Amino acid sequence: MAVEVNSLIVIEGTGGLKPLTDGDRAEIVRALRGDQLLHAVKYPDIRFVSTHISGSPDAFAVDGDLSIVGRTRPITVDCTMIGARRVRGTAIVALSRWGIGPYAVFMGALKLANEVGVEFETEPVPTG
Repeated sequence: MAVEVNSLIVIEGTGGLKPLTDGDRAEIVRALRGDQLLHAVKYPDIRFVSTHISGSPDAFAVDGDLSIVGRTRPITVDCTMIGARRVRGTAIVALSRWGIGPYAVFMGALKLANEVGVEFETEPVPTG
């Protein structure tokens, strides 16, 4: 699976003194895509290659290698089937494992945590 860094969005933030505003979300996305964090120009995508699947057909874990900013580390993604073809996956990504440092703006009032929850939904792309 490959995900374009420029397609990432921020859905919510937790643990803050106040809910994220649309402006806060936009600032985090700019930082994610820019040279402060994910370096989208140099590393335009994030890639996951599965190495092992375990569980049942409806709920399963996918072990694999996640590549972010040119570094590859193992990770497990927890998945569930939605209907016959869609898969919903979730994982916790500790950014420091990929050499991504802490990010803060507004004198530390807005911070990106080291552990970030990632969620996705996908379905197979027809080939041939």
